[in-house]
Amino acid sequence: MTSTTDIAAVHARIDERFDEDLATLLDLIRQPSVSATGEGIRACAELFAGKMRELGLDTTIHETGHHPILVGHMGSGSPHFVLYGHYDVQPVGDLAEWRTPPFEPDIREGAIWARGAGDNKGQWWAHLCALAAWQDVHGTPPPFRVTVICDGEDEIGGVASRAYIAEHPEVFRGDFLLCADASTLGVDAPALFLGCRGAIAVELRATGAATEWHSASYAGVLANPAQRMVAAVARLADGEGIVGDPAFHAPRVPVDERLRDYARELPDGFLDDPADFGVDRFVTDDPRGTMFFEPRACLTGITGGYGGEGPHAAVPTAATAKFDVKLAAGQHPDQVEAWFRERLDAGGFDDIEVVVMSKCPGSEIAPDHPLAATAMAALERVWGRPPVVFPSIGGGGIFGVFVDDLGMPCLIVPYGQHDLHEHSAQEHLSLEWFRQGIHVTAEILHRLPAAVGEA
Repeated sequence: MTSTTDIAAVHARIDERFDEDLATLLDLIRQPSVSATGEGIRACAELFAGKMRELGLDTTIHETGHHPILVGHMGSGSPHFVLYGHYDVQPVGDLAEWRTPPFEPDIREGAIWARGAGDNKGQWWAHLCALAAWQDVHGTPPPFRVTVICDGEDEIGGVASRAYIAEHPEVFRGDFLLCADASTLGVDAPALFLGCRGAIAVELRATGAATEWHSASYAGVLANPAQRMVAAVARLADGEGIVGDPAFHAPRVPVDERLRDYARELPDGFLDDPADFGVDRFVTDDPRGTMFFEPRACLTGITGGYGGEGPHAAVPTAATAKFDVKLAAGQHPDQVEAWFRERLDAGGFDDIEVVVMSKCPGSEIAPDHPLAATAMAALERVWGRPPVVFPSIGGGGIFGVFVDDLGMPCLIVPYGQHDLHEHSAQEHLSLEWFRQGIHVTAEILHRLPAAVGEA
């Protein structure tokens, strides 16, 4: 651990260079990088790689077969600390919903309003600002190995990135990984997440006759893909997403009671009033337990047949259904993928195709792990109050590959405020939270060696 005097100098330097770091962030945001369409991806990767090199990171642009992933290294020794973030962003959606153009960041109401401001350019850049301030004060990198990763596929499931990381573990493996991403789920307080739930997204496809035929004559004669799909969906999960088949639940393991305690201790107002969400009731008597610990098969979309005005007397030719499945501890997306096929076949739906769109194993870190304990202490030191500890956050991220293939514990600490509104036209990152995020990373750099040494 550096001296108290040294870390105080780092914190002072962060504030001194804040305007400069903010100006660079605005430049990063101005560069589009929509992974779903590829818009600006290559230019953004090169821009980010250049900024990493300017800060002294030995940086390589790795070609994954899709969007590049950036990796930079600095320092040496133990521990080996990995910082993960992503430069890709969500599509902007309807431009009419934006008060200002999505890639022209606007500072108002104490925040940066733009696509990518908080998800994830601002939060990732906070790590590098802390590294820059550290080097300004000390003249050297932190006294251990640091690897910085910036992914280009996070918003589209990271399929190529995950495969590339698994195939090149020597490039990415460290002792543990920290990611600053997401918001605090409506809780207006500093927070961290001790896990990321496993997830799998699948699409079911049913087909019938090559063309539509009059339903007055051919209903009951030709297969109806829409009715087949409805029946298949009902076999998989009930109206609340609960899967009744014991085979689906078989690999689950008991939940650590400390995590249930954290869920119970979440602040008053967290998921307490359904009216806050514009509904009159939740579909579960235990919303906290369901959100953090229970698996659910969420039907996110179903299509088939005619959807226009008035009747249309014709047998549909095709139907689809999409499921987003959040997994419980012990469940793995590969097992759930096989379950979909087996469950449908056993019910006589072997004609329905199952297409996996994305999948990711879950990750979790113990509350007393050195990285988690260090982050909690750093958040309390910077914010002046203990952080809210969430047992997990919704799954689907890339972290499972670091856990499954590289054996690395992962921790998520959001540097985005409770109303970040990522993925929407209201996305904005609080300037206070951006500044505090830089301070939190610096404090973690300061505390980490001692915490690892005491473990």
